[in-house]
Amino acid sequence: MAGLNRGDPDAIHAVIVGLEKYPKAIEMTLAGAAGNAVRFARWLREGGVPKENITLLLSVLDENEAAVASEAKDADLAWRRVGTADDIRTVFVEELASVPGELLYVYWGGHGIMGRNGAERLLFTPDAWAADLRCVAVEDLRLHLIRDDLPGFTQQVFFIDACAAFEEQYQLDQPPVPVPFPRHGRGEVEQFVLYAARDGQEAEQDLTAGTGLFTSTVLDWLEDRAPHLRPDLTLLEQHVRTWFEDRYANGSPSTQTPTAYHYRALDNGAQFDTTFARVDAAALGQVRDTLCRHLKDDTTCLEYVDRLVDACGPLPPAVRDPMSWFARALLHKPRAMAGFVEALTNDGAKEKVIQAFLTLALRHGSPGLLSPREYADLRALLAQWPAPLPPAVVNTLTQASASRCGVQVTADGAPALSLPQLMDHIERLEEFPGGRSQVTKGFKVPAVVAFTQYLVSHTGTTRVSYARRKLLEQWGDRVAARLRVEAAELARVKAEAAEWDEALHASRAPARVVVQVYPEGTGDIFTCVVWIDAGTGELSRYAHPDNGVPLSSAQAVGLIGRAARSLTEHDGTEPVVEIVLQHDDILEIPVQAWDGAGGPADGPVLLGVEQQITLRCAPMASVDKEDYRRFWLKKRWSRRLLPDVVYLDESHTVEDPRAMRAYATLRTSSDAARVVVRTGRRAGALLVRTALALGYPVVIWDTEDSRALTGGEFAQLQPEGALHELPERVRSYWAQSHHDRVRHPLRPALLLEDHDRALPPVLSLTRESASEEEASC
Repeated sequence: MAGLNRGDPDAIHAVIVGLEKYPKAIEMTLAGAAGNAVRFARWLREGGVPKENITLLLSVLDENEAAVASEAKDADLAWRRVGTADDIRTVFVEELASVPGELLYVYWGGHGIMGRNGAERLLFTPDAWAADLRCVAVEDLRLHLIRDDLPGFTQQVFFIDACAAFEEQYQLDQPPVPVPFPRHGRGEVEQFVLYAARDGQEAEQDLTAGTGLFTSTVLDWLEDRAPHLRPDLTLLEQHVRTWFEDRYANGSPSTQTPTAYHYRALDNGAQFDTTFARVDAAALGQVRDTLCRHLKDDTTCLEYVDRLVDACGPLPPAVRDPMSWFARALLHKPRAMAGFVEALTNDGAKEKVIQAFLTLALRHGSPGLLSPREYADLRALLAQWPAPLPPAVVNTLTQASASRCGVQVTADGAPALSLPQLMDHIERLEEFPGGRSQVTKGFKVPAVVAFTQYLVSHTGTTRVSYARRKLLEQWGDRVAARLRVEAAELARVKAEAAEWDEALHASRAPARVVVQVYPEGTGDIFTCVVWIDAGTGELSRYAHPDNGVPLSSAQAVGLIGRAARSLTEHDGTEPVVEIVLQHDDILEIPVQAWDGAGGPADGPVLLGVEQQITLRCAPMASVDKEDYRRFWLKKRWSRRLLPDVVYLDESHTVEDPRAMRAYATLRTSSDAARVVVRTGRRAGALLVRTALALGYPVVIWDTEDSRALTGGEFAQLQPEGALHELPERVRSYWAQSHHDRVRHPLRPALLLEDHDRALPPVLSLTRESASEEEASC
């Protein structure tokens, strides 16, 4: 997006925010922010943009208001006072919705922060204060502005002059509260975002001049080089970076590094460019001084040089100052600093020594986050990865694990990445260490470690053995430990990776066979109405003469098997069989144990062993009870990826014929979508019906045992594990149960009520559900 479209200034619009007054938080006063905003607006006016196209939003200090108003009047600008987050949000959500244009400028000057875990940039609104830190998340705003219902603005340019220091640095009493922005479909939009500082850095203010250094640098260039309002953004970006690098090289202690993002049109792909400050005397001096403090003498320094020769290269002969040479190598040579920290760790160096060099690595952007050994180990693991990694898969994993990096791969149409291409991608991810933890003073979870953890969790279409996944996970654990990544943060990334993979599988809408079962009398005769869904979400009735006529359970198994095979032949995947039963039949008809054997000469063909089966409940006869159940199904379905499980046992039914204690337990377990009933069958029936009536999407129980069951007997089913794998785990358990009843004593039934997967039309109900009164407790 280096070149902006040439066009009429009438087609340019701008939203300009300058916040220097935070009425409820005097300590956040930022003198000069309003004046900066007016100066940016003046540049637009002088280029011919109509003043009605410029929305100038200011929160001005009382002592500055007269001067700001005078400057605005001189520039023929109208401005409005803003005091709340809603004042700003309304402009972006409502006012822009009806404004046509080609190019949109967004400028924001004020206080900002990098949200917890380095996840997002947040800009505080004027009503922010310690107890209610209202803010705008830049990413939410940016995605809102690519909405396809905006009447234009196919090019958008953002200048953000705000700090990006990590939230943890400020020890906030309350977390920031971003205001929501609606999401729409994506339009064909290109965006350029130039931030004043990298993640973790502060944006410096010139208190004497009353201006942000970043804004002053940007506007100096714009006013001098782009009076036509169509600047070459690449040249602007280079100028701003060079200005700050030169300032740093001339002795400034600031390490502020402006950072740019380029976003492409419909695919929301991002190209990220950044430059670390050049190695200069100040950086070299800091590293050398740290070496001198923590290494005994030049001899010790040379010993480490010898150990890192592969990373640092040979030591030049007759060097006079090994400490200076080594300091330069740590700042210049790829993987030298990482290898040195690894060596210190292996030698049992003091924690403060390791922390000192980790801090220097982050501050000065030492090239190569991984040590030579860590890089070689990862290369060896990926060289033996059995599943091919196409570019699309790698990009999907990267977007999920490290979306803010904007790193993508291309392979010129190749079906899978070669190992060199994959390692090149790894090296690009190394440039994003994740910021500094204020708890351990080390790194947060780096992008490269997050990527490998998502690869560990990603099941894909090719089975990767547990042992191989474990090796890659352990590699990430070792790197995280060396970088002093917080254990809780790494655990969070692993949990998010597992949830992402499960959600990815759920979004694929696997094929399914849906079977409505109606018992005919008291014998082994049932009417089965079979529907198939090839994965599109659309149900069609399976064409077969036996479909919809009374059958024995053995004949029903054959009919269901033929329908399942018809889908398997269609796309090669095994469908899930959803058995739809009336409310009071769910516990009475043992469909998992239906035997499809045709006679004494045939072996058993148990439906629960042959097919992945889940049970679903047909709509209840009572409309009110069904509406109540569906409401809670939908509400709890949103929590399905959480591992929380509610266990119901004998204590929930003792001297309680209506299971009121179970009802209370289930109603208060708001963070769970899964129930495991581990009582005997008679008591368990009431508990299952209670969970069903209260709208729990996942319920597991034993269909046969008459005794109370322990938690260990359900452990092999992993009820808290990946939800999309649960039907297969139940099917596998049934097979193992028939193989070894002692080690696998259950006959599990699984109710899995996905409210988004449509049920077929329900046949006329011929009887009221006898047990609904029990379930309404």
